[in-house]
Amino acid sequence: MRLKNVVCVLLLFGLVNFACQRTEELSDFTEEDEMLLGEKLSQAIAESDTYVIISPEANTTSYSYANSRLLELTSSSAISKGEDFNWSITLLEDESRQAFALPGGYLYVTSGMIFYLDNEDQFAGLLAHLIAHVNESHVSEILFFRYGVNGLKTIMQQGNTEDLVEVVQYLDLFDGVAQFSRSHELEADTLTVSILSETSQSCESSGLLLDRVLNLQPEQQSQFISAHRIDTSRVSSIAQEVQNVGCDSAIDEESRNRYRSFRNSLP
Repeated sequence: MRLKNVVCVLLLFGLVNFACQRTEELSDFTEEDEMLLGEKLSQAIAESDTYVIISPEANTTSYSYANSRLLELTSSSAISKGEDFNWSITLLEDESRQAFALPGGYLYVTSGMIFYLDNEDQFAGLLAHLIAHVNESHVSEILFFRYGVNGLKTIMQQGNTEDLVEVVQYLDLFDGVAQFSRSHELEADTLTVSILSETSQSCESSGLLLDRVLNLQPEQQSQFISAHRIDTSRVSSIAQEVQNVGCDSAIDEESRNRYRSFRNSLP
């Protein structure tokens, strides 16, 4: 299966000529390429000292909870790549309030972000939003602008751990370098509501997440908020989409308690 044509995205960046010349090349980056690239990048993270991974073996309760949320979300019929991608979640020990995703379905969330969120629904909203970006190939498209398709394939096939970690560091958004476009976010927000509508979580969870993150202090906002172009208008747009879909936006009374137990299980 081929990635969607990304000409429209390129046009938004004013790269008309580039789009016309590179459309055929971009279409050659298949879902299989995305999965292989994600696998290579995730291996580099595991082998690098840059990221401190919270051990799944030593923290089975934490990962059981996170994986349960992920499985419920990726089982949604709204996801076109649910059966193909290797959806997984890795918890990182880091005080930064951050989360990012790699092509192929590899999701990463820091302990700082986990402890900042209030309840299970906000956490589900975060994961669903990352899933939506991966499902729509937004993550791969961001990398196209930085490395080009041939460059990505070269790194994927011949790059060493240092090369691969450089790609991850560009994509993990800790420095606010990579940035999703407005059209990316609109598409992801719409899909996120559809994903959540088939789960036990509030289908307005992503709006709750954005509203929560907007309350960060200015010095803490730059990375995640800038990368995802978060503003109050998006919270309102998500609420409108929830009304359009007509899905359940209620929050389970035990959502906060379950999430508190999850946070307390972390090292």
